[in-house]
Amino acid sequence: MKRSTPAASGRGAGLGLSALRDNFRRAPDRAVALDRYDKLASDYESSTTRIRAVRAQAIELLGLQPGETVFDVACGAGATLPALSGRVGPAGRVIGIDQSPAMAAQARSAALTLANAEVLCDAVETFDAGRSADALILCYTHDVLQSPAALDNLLRQARPGARIVLAGLCLAPWWAAPANAWVLWGARHYLTTWRGLRQPWALLAERCPELEVVSRFLGGTGYLALGTVP
Repeated sequence: MKRSTPAASGRGAGLGLSALRDNFRRAPDRAVALDRYDKLASDYESSTTRIRAVRAQAIELLGLQPGETVFDVACGAGATLPALSGRVGPAGRVIGIDQSPAMAAQARSAALTLANAEVLCDAVETFDAGRSADALILCYTHDVLQSPAALDNLLRQARPGARIVLAGLCLAPWWAAPANAWVLWGARHYLTTWRGLRQPWALLAERCPELEVVSRFLGGTGYLALGTVP
């Protein structure tokens, strides 16, 4: 399904403006997210080509070792699963988690030939991996980062000292208003709350005090962060 754009359709522009307005809710909305990603799933990978290099940087930063277990949180269509699988090797384990059935189905297809990978279709707030993570990667998972319940459930299933890498969008300083407008418009369907977009990592940093932003890019509207579980 090809998404309408403002240039292509007045109705598409209306839907885009509606998403901008609705995202002023105070917390992530799972029902809205499920509905949106059901519509986004069919062309998700082709619409997110611009973040492929960022995903690769995040995987590199994670420093995976053979035999480790890694959680790919909100794994989407599973684009990072093959690279993670190769890093942890046959003795390791890759567990993708995504609450959207449409996205999880694509991720399972991406993992079909990976003997050491599986995909759980569940909310991050409620999933149970059945094992502890040595590493966690969260690429463009703003709603997850704004959910205390999701973060607490993740950290309960991570080993002390487990490495965490985040990559995502954030707002640049006030003087970069055009860049921020671009971020808000481009991200409007991919998250359900603008809350926390100045520092998306803040709630996780409260739980993992060593977490730090190690890189900013795209004029300050993108970030990479690295930390460890206490």
